[in-house]
Amino acid sequence: MSRRWLWAVLAVLATVAASAPLWLSLPVPPHTLVIDQARYTAAGSAPAPVGLPHVPGGHGARGHYRMAFELAQAPAQQLYLFIPMLSYRAIIALDGDVLLDTGTNSLIPGITLGVSALVPLSGRHLAAGRHVLDILLEAPGITRGYLSPLYVGTAQQIAPYHRLRVLVLEHTRMMVLACQLLLAIATLMAWIYRPQESLYGWLFLLHWVSTASYAGLLADAVPGVFAWLPYAFTFSMASVFILHIIALKINGTAPPGWLRACVVAVPGACMLAMALGVAPARTVLIGVVTPVMVVSPLITVAISAWGALVKKAREAWLLLLPLCFFSLATLHDGAIVAGRLDGPVFLSLYYRQLLIVAIAVILMRRLGLSLMRLDGANAHLKQRLAEREAELHRLHEEERSESARRVRSEERHRLTVDLHDGLSGHLASIIALAEREHSSGIERTAREALDDLRLVIHSLDIGDRELMAALSGLRERLEPQLKRLGVGLEWSMARLPEISGVTPEYALHVLRIVQEAVTNALRHGPASHIAVRGGAGPQGEARIVIDNDGIPYAGAGQGGAGVQNMGRRAALLGGTLRIEALAGGTRVTLALPPRLPGGPGA
Repeated sequence: MSRRWLWAVLAVLATVAASAPLWLSLPVPPHTLVIDQARYTAAGSAPAPVGLPHVPGGHGARGHYRMAFELAQAPAQQLYLFIPMLSYRAIIALDGDVLLDTGTNSLIPGITLGVSALVPLSGRHLAAGRHVLDILLEAPGITRGYLSPLYVGTAQQIAPYHRLRVLVLEHTRMMVLACQLLLAIATLMAWIYRPQESLYGWLFLLHWVSTASYAGLLADAVPGVFAWLPYAFTFSMASVFILHIIALKINGTAPPGWLRACVVAVPGACMLAMALGVAPARTVLIGVVTPVMVVSPLITVAISAWGALVKKAREAWLLLLPLCFFSLATLHDGAIVAGRLDGPVFLSLYYRQLLIVAIAVILMRRLGLSLMRLDGANAHLKQRLAEREAELHRLHEEERSESARRVRSEERHRLTVDLHDGLSGHLASIIALAEREHSSGIERTAREALDDLRLVIHSLDIGDRELMAALSGLRERLEPQLKRLGVGLEWSMARLPEISGVTPEYALHVLRIVQEAVTNALRHGPASHIAVRGGAGPQGEARIVIDNDGIPYAGAGQGGAGVQNMGRRAALLGGTLRIEALAGGTRVTLALPPRLPGGPGA
């Protein structure tokens, strides 16, 4: 809601600022001698008194103004004659001496322009007494002349007001021309690099065609340019049809073919009629060009309003307000040409600058949106590329791990086969020979060696998270041996947490610890019952507890190198080993972390 209010306030301020030329008048110098009465003589008529400002009665009229003023005494400073506004050409004489011909002094010749004049008065004209001022005024062919009140005063009194009018009436128009040329170049370059965006091409044509109204600038270089001015203004009529096309394209609507044809056909037909003498230039300008230039902006306003209100095109709103003021300005100019309003200044030239600003905003908005979309696409592509790189890295790591696993698996398989077929076969033969020879010591030692070998072979096939399988294999080998010795075995690993990072080496360490705990229970107990249980500790660690009912553990010195090896193996696993005496036996506790150090899951 706050943003809507902000936009509403900005729209009101922009409307007030943009409407200023329609109701705001330029100030005049106070405390000066004002000349606002004259005798006007038109061609073929008697002199008549008129008040200033004055507008002659006919188009293209040529009239003579005579005014008089008195100086009570010779002024101490240089005096100037200031004419705030006249149209179009004036020959100014004071006491019979020609002081200025504005036709050779105006910055921009052309029918759309009024001029301001500042005339220094010579010493002879500053004497006390009555002075006579004559102004011969000539107007263009399609507009009426205009002469404002005159002011006589010092440079300090008059110069600021003259400079203000030069800025508004001449420099501002040149600024509009400079902006048009700059945007014409910018849109041309944009069209060259993005030919699929036809809007840039139409914008270039709009700026290029509308500069034809400045053809009077060539007066010094081309003396006969005034004869071509009607053709230049007729040629600039194509800009209104181009403006229709731009408004339709901003709305997202394709312009019809007949409208595109009008850009060339209508001005071309009018210029051909003037060139062949079918219709006088003044008739074409007043009867065709002026009505088209006045009515067409109203049609463009309707197109933009339809796009803004019906099609909900945001850029149409940016064009709607400048078009409304431009249409009011063209109506104002049409009323001047028709003689309904007095004044030499055509406002459409000024509001063209507002249109240029709106079009520049639309271009910058489109450029900004394109850059945002480009940045978004680049960010999306970078994200996708990073995801792809991460995926490729993951697949590469998986492939490398899989290749390493296959190599290890193949090597383990080879070692298993070699050990099983070689050393295991030899041990089995030793056991068989010992049984025939009744050598119980040799048989027992050979069987222990064979069990140990099978333990090593089985551990070679253990992978990550397969510790339970290794422990199950150990149970299958221990249970028959303990049964032959009359020792009961209780085994439960259901509550043992899953341990990751298991490698064949780590699995062998665990199996060796459990095997050594059972061996010690048999050797130093002697135990008649052994319980092996798995579970979880209070910190989430995995625990394997081996209890026996033999002689309680007596502490340091019992167990020898076997107990030391068990502690070493537990440290390599990143765990701890604890041996404690019970009331009726000994307990060995192996605590392991959920992830073994340095393994695949670590």
